[in-house]
Amino acid sequence: MEGALTVRQISSATYKDRNEEYKRQFTHLPDTEKLIADYACALQRDILLQGRLYLSENWLCFYSNIFRWETTICIALKNITFMTKEKTARLIPNAIQIVTESEKFFFTSFGARDRSYLSIFRLWQNVLLDKSLTRQEFWQLLQQNYGNELGLNAEEMENLSLSIEDTVQPRSPGRSSLDDCGARDEKFSKSISFTRESVNRVSETESIDGNSPKGGLGKEEPPSEKQIKKSPLLTSEKRLSRVPSKSLDLNKNEYLSLDKSSTSDSVDEENMPEKDLHGRLYINRVFHISAERMFELLFTSSRFMQRFADSRNIIDVVSTPWKIEPGGDQLRTMTYTIILNNPLTGKCTTATEKQTLYKESREAQFYLVDSEVLTHDVPYHDYFYTLNRYHIIRSSKQKCRLRVSTDVKYRKQPWAIIKSLIEKNSWSSLEDYFRQLESNLLAEESVLNQSVEDTGKLSGLRRRRRTFNRTAETVPKLSSQRSSGDVGLDAKGDISGKKKEMEICNTALIVVMSIFLLLLVLLNVTLFLKLSRIESAAQSLYRLHLQEEKSLHLASGMLSRAESIEKNKDQAHRLKGVLRDSIVMLEQLKSSLVMLQRTFDLLNKNKTGMTVKS
Repeated sequence: MEGALTVRQISSATYKDRNEEYKRQFTHLPDTEKLIADYACALQRDILLQGRLYLSENWLCFYSNIFRWETTICIALKNITFMTKEKTARLIPNAIQIVTESEKFFFTSFGARDRSYLSIFRLWQNVLLDKSLTRQEFWQLLQQNYGNELGLNAEEMENLSLSIEDTVQPRSPGRSSLDDCGARDEKFSKSISFTRESVNRVSETESIDGNSPKGGLGKEEPPSEKQIKKSPLLTSEKRLSRVPSKSLDLNKNEYLSLDKSSTSDSVDEENMPEKDLHGRLYINRVFHISAERMFELLFTSSRFMQRFADSRNIIDVVSTPWKIEPGGDQLRTMTYTIILNNPLTGKCTTATEKQTLYKESREAQFYLVDSEVLTHDVPYHDYFYTLNRYHIIRSSKQKCRLRVSTDVKYRKQPWAIIKSLIEKNSWSSLEDYFRQLESNLLAEESVLNQSVEDTGKLSGLRRRRRTFNRTAETVPKLSSQRSSGDVGLDAKGDISGKKKEMEICNTALIVVMSIFLLLLVLLNVTLFLKLSRIESAAQSLYRLHLQEEKSLHLASGMLSRAESIEKNKDQAHRLKGVLRDSIVMLEQLKSSLVMLQRTFDLLNKNKTGMTVKS
């Protein structure tokens, strides 16, 4: 039954089906309540009750049916006093706890816990602040939860919009009595401290889920207590858009002021064709590298990427050249092998990376590249892949801004526990990857700047010497030409001297290394000879030992044979004595038998004589 419920949750159901199911299961609710969202989850009691959580403007309902054991729970949002994000078994972040004045409800197994928590929290704050959803906000929430395909025809859409106009109106102050207002104010004052913490959590959740107004990954400062009382907290994206969001700039105080040339050459970042992904922003920094150079470093077979791949234990890198697709975008494919240290995933895994350069990119101005990475030899590799978006924006001739955002995409919907493990491992590995990429880019930036400074010093030296020669009026033209020629010769001499010094250092290093290698070879040869001698001596000793053993075996065999012969002789003598004794005894027996026979004959004769006489 639980498996059947799971299949039912994963299957795509429209808003119309869910709304009819909601009305059929909760008939005691007023008809004005319209379903806004529903989530597959489980209620933790004596056993785990798998079911669905239904959210409307004023009610939070749960329904479960396991082997005809039905469980129905209806919670009015105004009765909620506390709600928190929780972890199942103190490990898996997929649970929400709802607390009322009389009871606690622990809902777990959410597929998207943060997004579900955000929706419930917004509607709960609306109820606490006595605010109603507008028609636009209602449709926005439906599109967020169910998409554009609601399963309604034109007539049903019109009836739903009319019912929303009739029912969803701002609550007037006179709707509730003074006692209700006092009770609501008391509840609000009790939950005000929790609200401050929840606002911080919601802002972080928005930055992760991508629900901020600009689709951004920025942070917003938590509002004060007065702002909480004046306006509804996070009730809709329209209200949130009034608050300006700060983008996450890792070095925002470093490049605020630019000269005229740099501002004239820069690109307007707000008019870029694409935004960041709704996952996480890992790099947002201005580098002292031109946009074209940055693109060459990251998206060609450059030495920088080769060194970076070696540092990341990436081998067997094979890449195709950029190819223009029919739509105007350019495509590049890379395959490589990653050496892993995790015993659960094996020693290595292969990966395929598809890089797409969008046609909106402009050479040396800005580049927009999406990188889709698929790993093939890790657990559940067919369920997910990672999408990385690189945005290179020109700031000046020798500066550019690099923004890298990433997100974990799913081909198939996994279980909640598997999804949490996938995201945990993916985010940690991506964070380590882009942190090292940023540090390597900073090192490359310093190397490039050092080379630019060296060439600038050399050109400045040439200019100073040339101006000195021009200002010498008393010197004839020929001498000035000679002096300028001497400057050029001096500069060339310096360069050639440096080259010679480098060549001498290289040759000395090569000689030292060759001598060292020669010594190692000689040492290995001597060791080999010693080992061969030791082996021959050991073999000779072994042979002598074998011969001694054979001789000992032969001597012992001869001794044993002699002893056996002597033993046999003794035994023969003994047998001869026994035979002689037996012969003597037999002869004695024979003589005694003969004498006995004679006595018997005499007796017989005496008996016959007596009989005759009688």
